[in-house]
Amino acid sequence: MPELPDVERARRLLQARCVGKTITKVTAADDSIVFTNERGSELETLLSGRKLLDAGRRGKQFWLTLSGGLCLLMHFGMTGEIHIQGEKQNHYRKIDVDVGTVWPPRFTKFEMELTGKMRVAFTDPRRLGRIRTFVGDAADCPTISKLGFDPVLDPPELSVFQEAVGKRRMPIKSLLLCQEFSAGVGNWIADEVLYQSRIHPQQLACTLNEQQTTMILQQLTGICNKAVEVNAESKLFPEDWLFHYRWSKGKGRHPAMPSGLRIEFVTVGGRTSAFVPDLQPAPEITKKRKAEKDDD
Repeated sequence: MPELPDVERARRLLQARCVGKTITKVTAADDSIVFTNERGSELETLLSGRKLLDAGRRGKQFWLTLSGGLCLLMHFGMTGEIHIQGEKQNHYRKIDVDVGTVWPPRFTKFEMELTGKMRVAFTDPRRLGRIRTFVGDAADCPTISKLGFDPVLDPPELSVFQEAVGKRRMPIKSLLLCQEFSAGVGNWIADEVLYQSRIHPQQLACTLNEQQTTMILQQLTGICNKAVEVNAESKLFPEDWLFHYRWSKGKGRHPAMPSGLRIEFVTVGGRTSAFVPDLQPAPEITKKRKAEKDDD
């Protein structure tokens, strides 16, 4: 799933290449799953002729501010992506769906033609992305206003972060994935933060000490900012990141770090979590439950 850095890459692309242009034509699928309000010809009529004023983002949500007080809000879901005709795409990890080389790409749900003969498409093979319009400031839309802090845009003060974490009796991995807590954090970012912090994903948030919560916040902001700095180009991620070595699960070999330390996987909050047991020891309560299960 595209995470904060990938969405910021898309926002920057729209800001640099599209903002300031006017929409001359819109083609929108009549898809009631991807489009949550206007769709098809209704959306085409609503957007045509409007000027693109700005491109914004919070967490994994991003939007275009249009003339006439309208915003177009988008979310990639699992496989959504923005394409500009004639421009190469970046991916942090290949999606096993080929959108083709013709235009418009396969699985296009929404396409805009802009002044200057520019064409922009939103593709979504799995139809888990979302597109909607909102009248007014995008920040006032419930989809945006309910989100928590953004690690790049407005990271919290350490004391505020520590207090919030200390109140949560849930695995720290689950808390990091909660968009109402930390907007934009997905599976690989959460795992990377916990690996670099040397904390097991199942450790309860409320049991973390001051040193651990300090490290988590530092790693959270540092990892997100580094990924954004290199425009979500994974080849430029630091070599010591877990990210590079976690993907070989189920491919005939057991994933491991360059040092030889094994990468293991555990399900936390319904999500597969990668971790290195030798560096991220299980919390005592987890060890106790495992021992009880083994005894049974």
